Formats: sequence, C-alpha cells, structure tokens
Amino acid sequence: MKLSDRLHCPNCKGRLISVSAALPTGFSADALRCVDCERAVRVVDGIADFVGDLLESQGNPDRYRGDLRLNETRAVGLLTRLQATAGDRWPGFLGDTIEFGCGRGEMTHALAAGQGVRSLLVLDTQIEMLQACRIRLAPPGFGPDWPIAYATLNGDRNAIRDAVADTVVGMGLLSGIGDVRAFLAMVYRVLKPGGRAAFVVPNRRYHEAMCLAMAEALVQRRAREGAWPEGKESALEILAATKRLLVHRDEPKFLSSLSEKHLFDSERLEDMCREAGFSTAEMLPLEPDPAGADTIRRVCQEAGAPDSFFDTFGQLAASAGKSFFGLLGRQDASAPMLLWLTKAPGPDVRIFTPYPAPPPADFVGPEVALGGVPPRWSVELLARDTPDGVLVSVGGWCLCNADVRWIRLTLDGVAGQAPVWRPRPDVHDVLNRSGLYHPLNALCSGLAEEILFEGVHATDNACTLRLEVILASGLVVTGPAPETLVMNEQMVIAY
Repeated sequence: MKLSDRLHCPNCKGRLISVSAALPTGFSADALRCVDCERAVRVVDGIADFVGDLLESQGNPDRYRGDLRLNETRAVGLLTRLQATAGDRWPGFLGDTIEFGCGRGEMTHALAAGQGVRSLLVLDTQIEMLQACRIRLAPPGFGPDWPIAYATLNGDRNAIRDAVADTVVGMGLLSGIGDVRAFLAMVYRVLKPGGRAAFVVPNRRYHEAMCLAMAEALVQRRAREGAWPEGKESALEILAATKRLLVHRDEPKFLSSLSEKHLFDSERLEDMCREAGFSTAEMLPLEPDPAGADTIRRVCQEAGAPDSFFDTFGQLAASAGKSFFGLLGRQDASAPMLLWLTKAPGPDVRIFTPYPAPPPADFVGPEVALGGVPPRWSVELLARDTPDGVLVSVGGWCLCNADVRWIRLTLDGVAGQAPVWRPRPDVHDVLNRSGLYHPLNALCSGLAEEILFEGVHATDNACTLRLEVILASGLVVTGPAPETLVMNEQMVIAY
C-alpha cells in the first residue's frame, strides 16, 4: 500500500506523489510532495512525518524501543477481548483499516497477524512510537510487501483522504484528545459507507467509584494499623490524578495541558458520536469487574505499588467499595469501555434526540450545598514582581465536604486560579481522623501552583488581595484574607 493511497495534502487536499527532497545538510531524503501547492513532507524510515514535517530532522527510535520482544499473547488477547465484547457486531473481514495511536504496537501486531485486514495505516503523534512499532513488527516476518503504512498525525492535520477505511480502531486514544467532537467528525469522514470504528475509552462512573473505594480503604487501614501502608504514594497518585479529571471534566482549557484529559459518561459520549453522524453508537463494558478488586490491584501495580501493598488492601478496598460499586448499572461495571460506532451504508435521514440535560441546582447560597462541618483551608502565598507581572507561588490545602475546583486569587482586579487536587495525607492525619470530611477530599486537598498575573505590578510593594473558594458546582465561597499581598513575604491565610 502506498501512503498516497490513503493520505492527501493537509493544506489543500491535493494529491501526494513520492519525490526525493533536498535537506539543509546537503543530503537528500524520501518525501511526499503535493502536486498542487508543492508542500513537501519528509518520509523517515517509510513514515510520513506530518507532525515534524517540512523536512525536519528525524527522531530517535531508541527513545521508545525498550524490549523489542513483543508479548504476542498480550497482543492477541487484546484483540480477542475486543471481539468478545463486540460479539456479533465484529465483522469477519476488517478490510482497509486505520489504527490511531499505535503506542508500542500491541494492537498493531494483533491486527497485522490477523487474517481479516486488507491494508493497515498506522498513525501516532510521535515518530519514535511508529519507529519502535515497525521494529517490533519486523521479527514476526512482516516484510516490505506487507500492505502496511505509517504516518505521524496530530489534531490539526487533515491529511487522511475521505472514505478510505472500512475499519478504524484506537486503544486509549480518545481520553488524550482535546477536541473529541472534531476527532469523531474526522473518523466519520474517513470511514467508507457501512464502515465501523472501535475505541477503548475510560468510564467516568467506574473510576469515580474506584477512587471513593480506594480512599475509604486507605484511611481504614491507616486507622487500624496506626500508619500509612508501604506503597501508599502510588495509590495517592492515582487518586489525585483521577480526582483532577473528575472535578475539572467540563474545563477544556485546564485539561488541555494534561496527557489524559477525559473520563467519559456512556450516554454523553454516545450522544456526541450520533451528533457526528454515526448511525449507531454503543458503549460496551470491556473488562467487567463489578466488585472492583481486580481493577484496583491492576492499576496500583501499573503505578508501581509493591506487592506487599496488596496483602490486605485489595480485599479491604473491595469491602469498602461495595456501597460505591453497587450503585453502578451493568453498563458501567468496567473501567475500560469499548465504544462501537457504525456509519450507515447509505443516506441516513434521522432526527437526533440527545439525552435531556439535568436541571441546574438552584441553591440560594454556597452554605446550602456544603452541609456538615464548614470548609477549612490554609493557603500559603509568596509573591514577587517580575517584568511580566506579579508571580504568586501558591501552596497549602483546602478541605471541604463538597468538591473544590479552585482557590481563586484576585490581585488589583485581575483573577488567577490554583487547582485543588494534590495528595496531602497529612491533612487527613491532622484534621480528619474522626471522618468529618470525605476521605477522598481530605487525601487530595493540596495546592502547589504558580500563577502569573500578567500586567499587574505592585504599588508600594503590595497589591490588593481577594481570596475565594470555587466549588465544582460553580458556587463561590469568599474567604477571609488580608486586604493586601506584600511582595517577597510569605503569607499564610488560614480559615
């Protein structure tokens, strides 16, 4: 398969042809050139590089190479689980296939080794990943005549031709994409009529139940043994990273800097896919684990927790999580989900009716939504005036029975925000031993951020100051704070 059979110029959609292009070093290299606008894209080791194009230097394949012996059982097992989950939906012949986000190539290997692929276009944002993937595919004997091609693409490169794929697959891809709607529209465009797409995506409800169970188990073990268990750091990192996604899931600007940006609700993602034009969109449990014990063990092991951590933690988490996992429906009883999409074989005239949005919570004031003990915080501020503006280092913690998104500071009328999500087990030790706050909120209550207030400069070595706590519901709690923030002096605001 030629790259030009599946790709076109990302600038003008013109036809691409293979050429030999001159490099600044005086050597030549293979490239693809548009016959209309003459844009050239370098081809490195058979990989069309649309990310580092315009004939830039090639990447380092050793960066992601690692152990070149691919676990074939794992690769085939992944494809087998997808087929079993899809059931009768899975076709006997995949035809012309595109894989988005190949990573280290487990799924690529399984697809290439199967009998149902006519051609395979493998895509990733990093050329090193594709080079490592090619190296891994070499030992089984996939030669140069095998109908497989590689290209680097990112979100703003419209380089795939229309209606060229019977099947599109992507493992762990959608959670890292900023504009999911635009990506789904692109997948719909590149599929042939009657084509299908399969993506593995993380389930928000399951991850939330898992975090609640893990937090409860951690504090129960701490109370019983009088000390945190060895390996708690790995579990706390999982809790903090997941809570950050849960609390900020509707804030794309904040999530844009994260490698993992999304956890998905089944009905909302299905609606998004139908809006993109797909005739069917289904979220199917890929690895059902209703009790959560196996999933918690797996994610903690992948995070680096020692085996000793699971001596009692696994069973304790499953026991503590019964009340959380028991609220999940059958569709949500799995951390990873298979998103199965189909494109109609012909014109598909229908009326799309999304799930109705829940009514907004009509609270009179923030105190109505907080309940129980009042919120507490200790916010540490250190400000200094720079040529670009006042730079404030924010530390400390904020503890509340409701989910907190931000500590918002306002200096001379300009607002800046620090997210509340970092691990602080010491806050639980000191303030929550009696369980007045939810364990997850206490364990992940930390602040560690630098905020630049552009264009703001100190007058008489100080700026006016206001501090507010922004809840996930959008409600605002105004906290007591000094009227001014003095430069280069540590300030602690406790409440």
